[in-house]
Amino acid sequence: FPGTKTHYWIHYLGVLLVIVGEIIRKVGMITAQASFTHEIKYDKRGEHALITHGIYQYIRHPGYLGWFIWAPSTQLILMNPISFVLFLGWAWYFFYDRIPHEEQVLIDNLFGERYVKYRQKTPTWIPFIK
Repeated sequence: FPGTKTHYWIHYLGVLLVIVGEIIRKVGMITAQASFTHEIKYDKRGEHALITHGIYQYIRHPGYLGWFIWAPSTQLILMNPISFVLFLGWAWYFFYDRIPHEEQVLIDNLFGERYVKYRQKTPTWIPFIK
């Protein structure tokens, strides 16, 4: 769709959203410190804590939300509508599959009822993923 390459506002929107997504993700990582990992942990480590302050009081998975915003937005920068839709769909499906699994592990193996209460009051902000 070469015609989309003339709409520079799409490019600038993509730049803005990439920055927003990266900030959300990095603030989540810095806030969680040692409790932030890229892998689902099935056993509680000594330094592993349930983080509910800072950005985590507003966003349940800021690392995931940041990446969910960041990844498709890279395709807005390139003004590539097909890749944007594919990235958005793939990212959404990845988190649709991963978040329920990870949260069940957090409940069953790590934090129990404390996580259930946290989950009830803090949204993911990823559409259709409670």
